[in-house]
Amino acid sequence: MTNILKKFPNDPLPPTVAKADGPYIYLKDGTKYLDATSGWTSYATLGFSHPKIIEAIKKQMSKFTHVDYNIWNNPMIEDLANKIINYSTNGLDQIYFGGTSGSDSVEAAMKLSYQIHHDSGKKNKKNYIARIESFSGATLQGMSVSDLPPLKIFDPLMPSNVVRVSQHNPYTDCLYNSKTRSCECGKDSTKCMGLLKNESIEEYIDRNIKEIEEAILNIGPDNLCAFVGETQLGSLIGDIPAAKGYWEKIGQLAKKYNFHIILDEVYCGMGRSGKLFSYSWDNFSPDFVCIAKNMTSGHVPLSAIVTKSKFQDIIANGSGRIQIGHTFQGHSLGIAACTALMNIIEEENLLKRINIKGEYMRKILKTELDVNPFYKNIRGRGYIFSLEHKCSNNHLFGLQLHKKMKEDYKIIINSKWHRTSFVPPFILNDNQIDLILEKFIFSFKYLSNNWNSYKNK
Repeated sequence: MTNILKKFPNDPLPPTVAKADGPYIYLKDGTKYLDATSGWTSYATLGFSHPKIIEAIKKQMSKFTHVDYNIWNNPMIEDLANKIINYSTNGLDQIYFGGTSGSDSVEAAMKLSYQIHHDSGKKNKKNYIARIESFSGATLQGMSVSDLPPLKIFDPLMPSNVVRVSQHNPYTDCLYNSKTRSCECGKDSTKCMGLLKNESIEEYIDRNIKEIEEAILNIGPDNLCAFVGETQLGSLIGDIPAAKGYWEKIGQLAKKYNFHIILDEVYCGMGRSGKLFSYSWDNFSPDFVCIAKNMTSGHVPLSAIVTKSKFQDIIANGSGRIQIGHTFQGHSLGIAACTALMNIIEEENLLKRINIKGEYMRKILKTELDVNPFYKNIRGRGYIFSLEHKCSNNHLFGLQLHKKMKEDYKIIINSKWHRTSFVPPFILNDNQIDLILEKFIFSFKYLSNNWNSYKNK
């Protein structure tokens, strides 16, 4: 019996961690694992217990652990804002440090969007568009723009001002039957989530955009506050960047109908995609970009929203203040940790390495597994990509891959459902990368060749 209310109360107590250092986790029993998942949920981008980040936190602690930056001036916040904005593109030039988690960030962005419309005299703009099979947080508004089976229990609590459109996922196979005017996925063809047979990427994008525009017109442009979405779909779907032109066309809709674009980059931002901001891969201008878990490599919780200074003028001349706030927003230790992380990314030229080594990993995996009958595709950017497999029991195959890598080679990978999600820490050296690739490829081939002896266990 434990005094802790656990997320999975029926599961046994997990192994005890003695320490975590760099990309390694050491258990109390002496077992050492190479963690290729950056802390399982990908927050530990620079590994665990990074000495430079710890030193920055200690230095800050010798001054003060936290002060409310709405009342006192902490100059490190301005310095960090400048560092981050140096990487922003397409008109984003200001940062709101909104809290300590990704949920805080998305929630704050949704409320800021509404307040800006409100202070502009557009008080009816209180509806949001989100996509199915997405996840943007555990707060009520964050859940309202999410769509996952475990969240269905909260449907009676959900706000009614969210309209859902299809997920943008060209890797989902959908076979449209012209006779029945239906698709294998069970939806009407006009609402089909994936790429139809004989449909070009351009036609697929146009179909997605048409569905969004129809939703806008049904809501009424004067009633629409914002479109909320992950810039690159997360590991739940399989790390899928949008096809070129998708976000640009949503940007055109935003200008046409005067609504905001809120991007969730809690998972895919802060360098994970090979650019500091994932949206920078596309030619459009979002209004709010939410960042969080990757800001400090997990050393101190911190979140923020990258946005536009023109909104400050609207609020200043309207309500006169932002109507939300948190005790620990812009937490002083988090600011110090994030500043150190930004310095490390720059000093070690990690964005360049992430692009080079990410492309290398995908090339090796495709070359070695492309002819394997269980291999379906590989997709993504930088250090955020997935290998999708296909077999008689996809989820079991993923779990067996995870188990074999963990038990036989002491390497932790995130493999389940239909994919293995590769989100390695940025600090892996070449030997560690090659070891992960070698053991994964061997495990994939071994399991696929011997699947009949596993799938019925």
